[in-house]
Amino acid sequence: MTETRLSRRNFLQMAGLSAAGVALAACAAPVAPQEGAGDMEGGAEPQTVQFYTLVWQPGAVEAAQAAIDNWNAEHGSRITAEYIQGGWGQARDYLTTSIAGGVTPDIVHGITAWANEYGTQGGYLDLTELMNNSGLVETTHPKALDAAVSPLDGKIFSVPWCWEVGTMYVNADRFHEAGFELPLDGWTWDEFIPAAKELTSPPEYYGLAANLTATQTTEDIIAWMWQTGAEVMGGSGQNWEIDVQPAREALQLWHDMLWVDDILSQESFGGSNTLEAFGLGIYTMRQTGCWARRIVMEAEPEFEWHMVPLPHYKRHANSSEPQTWSVATDATARGTVDAAWEVTLWLSNDENSSAIAYGDWLFPTSIKAMEDPRFTTTEHAWDVALREVEHGVGYPKHPAWAEFDDRLLGPNIQKYLQNEMTLDELIDLLEVEGTKILQEYQA
Repeated sequence: MTETRLSRRNFLQMAGLSAAGVALAACAAPVAPQEGAGDMEGGAEPQTVQFYTLVWQPGAVEAAQAAIDNWNAEHGSRITAEYIQGGWGQARDYLTTSIAGGVTPDIVHGITAWANEYGTQGGYLDLTELMNNSGLVETTHPKALDAAVSPLDGKIFSVPWCWEVGTMYVNADRFHEAGFELPLDGWTWDEFIPAAKELTSPPEYYGLAANLTATQTTEDIIAWMWQTGAEVMGGSGQNWEIDVQPAREALQLWHDMLWVDDILSQESFGGSNTLEAFGLGIYTMRQTGCWARRIVMEAEPEFEWHMVPLPHYKRHANSSEPQTWSVATDATARGTVDAAWEVTLWLSNDENSSAIAYGDWLFPTSIKAMEDPRFTTTEHAWDVALREVEHGVGYPKHPAWAEFDDRLLGPNIQKYLQNEMTLDELIDLLEVEGTKILQEYQA
């Protein structure tokens, strides 16, 4: 997870951000097979375990590096952990190439959707037995654990250690001036639309910011589709189907926000940094993850802002994809599986996972760690975000999801919103062609 929303991964790509002072993982040298790995008797050299991480916010980078430094201080004579900084924008290409070349780092940071995909393809090890024996199954939030279970074979290819929730950032001053109460305890579509219309004054400012480029469209709209009851891609085992028809109302709603109500700007298709534009007052609201609070605060907008839940419809739903640690299958040939698992457990303990998640403005998935006062305080709306964890929905776990989204869902929703096809044509295309993609994976 998540697989990943403006997303954290796309924000990094658009803004060109990366953790300062560290090299990209694509430049890292692969770990060579370690002769006699696991035998530390007789002064043998310690094993080396590569830890590839995608954390990027300063607090998270500091916490992750500290966790590795502390491991090496306590256990370095036996197992040395090597910190490798990756980036969300390069991760998919790097991992696909590394897995194909047999040089994947031992421990890999990602999201549950990626882990299920790569694990099913043989790139990651099945951690089910290790998870059961470690106690993590009992201590991890059930929703996060469920996201990590592969739907095709019931295997667990990753340790879900933190997650985000989708929320709405709002210009509180503009709400108050228009006579609207802040929906701190939630609101419905029927309450959202009139407010968004009233809080729109084009071209000076618009009610809602959106990034409707082909690669981002799904991330902005998917939660609204889920709220209609649609699974989009749902099922279990070998029985999966494309389920878009119930999402008709959500798709029509977004089309109307563009072309009927002027709530969304036509510039939404341009890929501009709408998070920055929100801070400048160009948009009254911006939907994105709880991770973005630091970005908004550091922009120092000249208005009071708050984070509130997404509007809900037939059910509550926001986009919430757990982030994960996986152990690469390549570690088997290097003899570093046991060592990699030890380091993974270290990173996943309450102290380390909480520190890294907090530094990334996210939540740990440990039930106990989520009770930490840092995550329950009203400061910076942590309490608002925490309540929304229970309404979080992850991307479909089927390994066909990424291809379905990249090839069909995102690009064609964009075409529909640009009036290049009708709603009926969109739904028919997604269901017919999406079913073909599913069949390829299930053959």
